[in-house]
Amino acid sequence: MHIESIIGLVLLGGTIFRIIILSRNNKKHVRELAENQLQIKRLESDTTKAQFQQQATELEMQALRAQMNPHFIFNCLSSINHFILKTETETASDYLTKFSRLIRMLLNNSKHKYITLNEELDCLELYIQMEQLRFKNSFHYKIKCSSEVDAEEILIPPLLIQPFVENAIWNGLSYKEDQRGNLDVNLQKEQEILECTITDNGVGRKAALAFSNKSVAQHQSIALQITKERIALLDDEQGEHSLVIEDLYDTAGIARGTKVTLRIRYKTTVEKLYS
Repeated sequence: MHIESIIGLVLLGGTIFRIIILSRNNKKHVRELAENQLQIKRLESDTTKAQFQQQATELEMQALRAQMNPHFIFNCLSSINHFILKTETETASDYLTKFSRLIRMLLNNSKHKYITLNEELDCLELYIQMEQLRFKNSFHYKIKCSSEVDAEEILIPPLLIQPFVENAIWNGLSYKEDQRGNLDVNLQKEQEILECTITDNGVGRKAALAFSNKSVAQHQSIALQITKERIALLDDEQGEHSLVIEDLYDTAGIARGTKVTLRIRYKTTVEKLYS
């Protein structure tokens, strides 16, 4: 009987010990579960915050893109009016045809956050041709992509290059009198960065400021400011976007134009397909 009591106590003690161990393990699991749930909530909160931030950025980008289109339209309508007043009906008709095509491109491109580089360059070239008509072919232009640039594969934000080309024409080449103007747009890529340089042999920024009247200067400053804000937003969102504007001089120290270097972190059509 005494032995049976001892065995019973041992069994009871073992059972109590197991219960204590299981209780501790359960508490540990509960704590781990609670910590995991808290971590999940934190991650969900961070994800939601990131999503809201991305949505806000996209909306701001859309708003900035929307502000660019009226500048195009106003400028083009002014040019058409100029040709009509000068009774240059053939030129006005040609310009109006190009303008219609450009508007269709703009409306289509503005719907998208990214378009192919080829679409951007088609729009850019049409714009330059319109400006050539306006300025009586007083300047020559060249758009060149290096061999490694696949314009159908690369995706960039729409209407990002045009404001700098517009500025080169209006504030550089339009005031040039000594010789024919040249506008060069060169594109090359380095890993996931597309580098675009816009170079003109115009009068330079300092002389352009003295030549330009208030309305033109205000128009250009708004267009460039909007584009700079877009680049800043892109840099906040993706990083590695940059803009450098240089004044060019000859050996005698005389201004010989301006060079703009724009670096854009591009996407690819494959990324767009799976995003």
